[in-house]
Amino acid sequence: MKSCAKDGRLILGLISAHILIYITYHNTTAVFWYLYTASILFCVSIAITSEKNKDIQSSIKESILYGVLSGVLIYAIFALGNTIIQWLDISSLTKDISRLYKHYSPSLIWHFIVLFLVIIPGEEIFWRGFVQKRINEYFQGKSTIIIATVLYALPMIYSQNIALILAGLTAGFIWAVLYQWKRSLSLVIISHLIFDFLLLVIFPFR
Repeated sequence: MKSCAKDGRLILGLISAHILIYITYHNTTAVFWYLYTASILFCVSIAITSEKNKDIQSSIKESILYGVLSGVLIYAIFALGNTIIQWLDISSLTKDISRLYKHYSPSLIWHFIVLFLVIIPGEEIFWRGFVQKRINEYFQGKSTIIIATVLYALPMIYSQNIALILAGLTAGFIWAVLYQWKRSLSLVIISHLIFDFLLLVIFPFR
C-alpha cells in the first residue's frame, strides 16, 4: 500500500482548504459569502489541475434518480434529527442551528446563485472528485469512505458549531458512499443540490 503522505497534491489541497476555511470562519459574517466562494474556487483549481482521469459518468437518468432520492433522504434524516433535538430540548444544538441560519444562510440573490452554481458543485469536485479519489488510491473502499468523511467534516471545526460538524459528518458520509459506489460527480452534485434546496429554500428548520 502506497503512503498518501507522499502525495504532494493531496497534502497541498487539504492544507489550502483548511487555511482558507479557517480564514473564512474567523472573519465577520458580512464577508463570509465572498471568502467562502473564493476559497471553493481556489480548491477547485487545485482539483482540476491535479486530476487528469475523468470520473465515470452515470447516465443522466441514473444521476437524476439517485441524486434526487439521496438528496431527499439526507434532508429527511436531518429533519428527523432536528425533531429529536427539539423533542429532547437540547438547547446547545438548537442554538447552533439557529446561529447557522442567522449567520451563514443565503439571503441575497447572488448568494443563491454562487451557492448552487459554484459552491455546491465546487465542494463535490474538490472533496469527492479530488480528495476521495486520491485517497482511494491508498486505501480500500470502507476505509476510504471513513477517511473521506472525516476529512470533509474536519474543516468545519473552525465554525465552532457542533451542529455543523455533525451535519458535515452525516451528509459527508452519504455522499462519500454514493461516490464510492458510482464514481459519478454528477450524481453527488445533484444530491447535494437537492439537499441544500430543501434545507435552505423549501423547508428550512426555522
